[in-house]
Amino acid sequence: MKTSKFFLTICVTLLTLGSGSASAEGYIFDRFALGIEAGTAGAGLELATPVTRFVTLRAGVSALPELIGKSFTIPYAVKGIQYSAIVEGKLHKIDGKVLADIYPFPESSFHLTTGLYMGTPDFILAQNTSELTGIGKGEGIMVGGKAITLDENGKVRLSVQAASLKPYVGVGFGRPVSDHHLNMAFDLGVQYWGAMTLNAWSPDEEQWASITPDDINNAEFKKYYDIISGIPVYPVLNLRLYYCF
Repeated sequence: MKTSKFFLTICVTLLTLGSGSASAEGYIFDRFALGIEAGTAGAGLELATPVTRFVTLRAGVSALPELIGKSFTIPYAVKGIQYSAIVEGKLHKIDGKVLADIYPFPESSFHLTTGLYMGTPDFILAQNTSELTGIGKGEGIMVGGKAITLDENGKVRLSVQAASLKPYVGVGFGRPVSDHHLNMAFDLGVQYWGAMTLNAWSPDEEQWASITPDDINNAEFKKYYDIISGIPVYPVLNLRLYYCF
């Protein structure tokens, strides 16, 4: 919610600047483009405006839908008795962004892009989909070497998290603002998100408890976690469609 308010403020600020007198150069904040995008960063909305002949500023939000997931069977023990539960993990990624497109050749739509994505640290959220057998109210289980109490809904919640601030660099083609009302742009780049961490939610402490990779006792889950945590960047490939006004 805070991220959405932050970027709404940016958009309103840009519109306010654009409503003033025209710049001496004739293209600084003189026009705006409202765009939609789809790609590996998710679906999103943007507001773009030129700040010089060579630079266009973009601000917006993007999100990955929680539709893509993977299920795992995780073993656990209660009073020496072995049980297992199905845990489903789903993508969870919501970011605001402020980006600058730099056009080294004014007559070309080729651009370099730099800026920041910022938002929720969660990348994957997981919880049990089946009832945890043998667990009484207020009791817990060992999850990755951590004693975790179930929440009020009888769930054990896990998350794979990245950095909240993710610097971005990329290249692309297209201009949001031009002499045409409809414009398209294509981008290819990377978000740097650093080392990923695995966490379990602790209702007693009301915070995430860190789990080390060595604590994970499920081979399939550990395989996917090792792959994700070994990649410090996230590839961004997206297509954007703008209406210029």
